[in-house]
Amino acid sequence: MLSMGNGATEKDLFEIIRRQSEQIDQLIAENKALKAEIARLKKRIEELERRERKYAAPFSQETRTADPKSPGRRPGEGTFAHKAPPMPEEITATVDVETPNTCPRCGFAGPLIFTRRDKAWGTELVPQNAMQVTEYHVPVMECPQCHHALRGDHPDLKAKQGGATAHRLGPVLHATLQTLHHELGLPDRRIGRVMDLLGGLQITQGAITQAAQRLAADGSALAAHVDALQIQIQQAPSVHHDDTGWRIGAQNAWVGAFRSADTVLFRANLRHTNVEVREGLGHNFAGVLISDRFSSYDSRFLQDVRQQKCLAHLIRNADEVAAVLQRQPGRGERYGQRVAQVFRDGIRLHREVTTGVCTREEYAQQGEELTLRLDALLNRVPLKSKANERLRLGILKQSVLDRLWRFLKDPDIPPTNNAAERSLRTVVMARKVSQCSKNAVGAQTYMRIKSTVETARLRGQDRDGVLTGLMR
Repeated sequence: MLSMGNGATEKDLFEIIRRQSEQIDQLIAENKALKAEIARLKKRIEELERRERKYAAPFSQETRTADPKSPGRRPGEGTFAHKAPPMPEEITATVDVETPNTCPRCGFAGPLIFTRRDKAWGTELVPQNAMQVTEYHVPVMECPQCHHALRGDHPDLKAKQGGATAHRLGPVLHATLQTLHHELGLPDRRIGRVMDLLGGLQITQGAITQAAQRLAADGSALAAHVDALQIQIQQAPSVHHDDTGWRIGAQNAWVGAFRSADTVLFRANLRHTNVEVREGLGHNFAGVLISDRFSSYDSRFLQDVRQQKCLAHLIRNADEVAAVLQRQPGRGERYGQRVAQVFRDGIRLHREVTTGVCTREEYAQQGEELTLRLDALLNRVPLKSKANERLRLGILKQSVLDRLWRFLKDPDIPPTNNAAERSLRTVVMARKVSQCSKNAVGAQTYMRIKSTVETARLRGQDRDGVLTGLMR
């Protein structure tokens, strides 16, 4: 055995090496565990930040229940029955339906055999928001040739309005119920109570939901109307776009709002990419897209679309950078403040030209001065502060793509995306109240009716009248 200095033998050195090797292995394992913990915490921080931006529905556990309960009431939780016929004292009008004189099956055009007279009822809103209950006396005849039973026809009666479904609500009343939900944001589960207090009308949440699905179903007049709204959006000279968080079942989703001067279109999507933007605008969109600086708008698939970035978002970004640097030594906050002031002056200048305070010539001259001020802030040596440099490079990218000052060339283009954000405000309220949509059909139904109601509001049309016309 070799003897080393300081009395350490070869065996002692091997023992030291073994211990150090074990310590290294232990440190490697701890390092690996710490990296995994850091990755988990970063993911958690991103989730919390996303929730703070309200991209997700509140109170959600973000997991699907393995065995969810079926919708609807449970046994013993209420009376299960169809809408009952009205009491005799509730009937305000009576209509005798004409007797049919031709058999639609065999074409027999002679006297038919009378078999019985059915009754049907319709509850409707009339002027001054009064309830009117109409009783229809419907003759049921039999063809002597083919023995086919046929009923009398009336414009206000559905083809199969009889039996358990003989008592139905009229189109004006149905339109009013949908307006209460989609424009005013009243939850479906509260509408029945409101109608009971105001007019004594008994209606369930299920009846309102099913009526909405029939109204907005594929192939319906309302679905065709929404398709026409999308064509109008695609042909508009400028379109605002923004989106907010939604939920379809247990899946994260987003609601995108496309808004022009007099049209707004809502779409629910499971993804948040440029694909959904292109589907809404169409592949031949020739107008100007007004949006924030979200990365999906910078996709190469949208590089040929003229864009105007929202100056209000840029002001917010610059103010946030300035607020952070204000707590640090130096004068780094001044850069963000100067950038924000340029964009504030741009919004003020656009407001002055649209209100007639300044002429088009003055608008063009002052706009050129704003452009030079911003160029001096962007085209310079790299900044020492990382936050300021990141802000400069982000704005410089949009400046090179000519997406900052398009409103200076055409005052009809707004400098902010405030229109889309206002349109989404009621969607955010509905998200907090209703917890979004249970399935894709419910999401599609809500977006179609919401688009119709909000477009009618923008155009100054009667929302109930528009929906009623699409029901008939």
